Amino acid sequence: MTLKNTSEAELMVRVGDIDACNDENAATNGYNPFTQIKQYLHSSDSWTEAPLAPEGTDRIYVGSMIEETDADNDSYSNLHYKWRKGEGNYPCAKGALTIKMNYESSSINVKNALLQFAIHDFQADHFDANYIVSLNGRDAQFIAEILNQVEQEAKDVCIISAIIPSSFYNEIASGKLVIKIDETNGISDGHVIDFVKLLVNYDKSIFTCHVTGFVGGAAKATVRLLGTSTTVTTDDGGMFTFEAIQGMNIVRASADGYIEQYDFGIVWSTDTEWEPRPFLPERKGTPDLDFSKFAATEAWSKASGWAAEGLNKALEWDLIPDVLKGADMTKPINRAEFAAVCVKVYENLSSSKAQPAAKNPFTDCNDLEVLKAYNVGLAVGTSSTTSSPDMLLNCEQAATMLTRVHKKVMLNGWTIDTDSQFKLDYTKPAPFADDNLISDWAKDSVYFMVANNIIKGIGNNKFAPKNTTTAEAASNYANATREQALIIAANMVENLNVNAILKLVLSKVS
Repeated sequence: MTLKNTSEAELMVRVGDIDACNDENAATNGYNPFTQIKQYLHSSDSWTEAPLAPEGTDRIYVGSMIEETDADNDSYSNLHYKWRKGEGNYPCAKGALTIKMNYESSSINVKNALLQFAIHDFQADHFDANYIVSLNGRDAQFIAEILNQVEQEAKDVCIISAIIPSSFYNEIASGKLVIKIDETNGISDGHVIDFVKLLVNYDKSIFTCHVTGFVGGAAKATVRLLGTSTTVTTDDGGMFTFEAIQGMNIVRASADGYIEQYDFGIVWSTDTEWEPRPFLPERKGTPDLDFSKFAATEAWSKASGWAAEGLNKALEWDLIPDVLKGADMTKPINRAEFAAVCVKVYENLSSSKAQPAAKNPFTDCNDLEVLKAYNVGLAVGTSSTTSSPDMLLNCEQAATMLTRVHKKVMLNGWTIDTDSQFKLDYTKPAPFADDNLISDWAKDSVYFMVANNIIKGIGNNKFAPKNTTTAEAASNYANATREQALIIAANMVENLNVNAILKLVLSKVS
């Protein structure tokens, strides 16, 4: 099934029926893997042949390394063993589990993508199985990691979700996606896929649930939600909060000098059932998955020749957020994208990780980077309840947000609410010819940025703080482009980072 412009995404592709692995009683018993509110247990005795089911779905698989004599690890591998011996008409298949997706994608510009699997009886954690996953022949370790930490002894059918990294966007955009799942340890772990669902350019806000947990044994532990590269740090009490997709979710907790631990559970669409509580024992652990290797090989798809030097600095200093990797840098930047840039600059100058706001005040945005910028004090909304993430950014807004980064890093005690109590130390340059067009709330920031050679005018002694006519708005006269935003971010790190280092040294001396 392929649908375009749904409430979920610009493109939705599903292979397989939503029937709890060809169980005729599933629908009448309230089976809905997307909400997980009512879970459905598939009996190991209720298997019937499903000849019309797409390849890879509604069939019991064991890994291709399994020996013909292997059986009895669990009920499903035993059914597979009987099927191989010709003793039953069970729905089984040999070799790696393979799902093939074919869809029309020529009009789609991939900005994000999500794969969802309705999985059944994966028990890698119990049997010490090792699953590998590939997309169009390329190793997809970020999906395999989830399957290798799942424990489904209860025979329920659950959704797992994996955000697709930007380096796979060309595979998604090709219109042909071949997914292969195999077990390489030769373990008799019978497993089934009910269906696989691909969402391209999905609406992130409709998939968000709230998860709160606790890590014991280590202070300030790092917690990552599998299927994503997103990490958070526990607070002083060991607590952490995540925004997750409904279904089965898994977290990895780690800290220096401790062995990493995983925990998994079901997250409902309407409430939180699962509260992960991993405990970290002392001893040297294993390094986490390196998600940088899944980043796009091209940092941007298009950029102006004059911007190359500045963009390369931004790339070298890790100032390009995920949302802009592989993007057309000549396009105007919106508020959400620039919030992500500001977070990167803040993390570079402060040598600390920004954390998202625990409570989202916005009704029109659930972007994690926006919530980080809001929590740190780098960005405010366009109202008390709106963020306007898609609104294009103008030059005076860019100057103001980056100045807040400087204030947050350099001025002890500074917050948005106490801003008027702090004075920036700089020599104000001569006013621009269009100084009268600069908003009063932005003037100090604009001239501070200019004084520190971070931002320049557009020529003829003009700054172009904002669009003032419909013609200017139509031509994006005062709107910053992505490459301009990243270059001024790089300028800020280059020109002000010395001060940040000096401040850090002095604080240690005192």
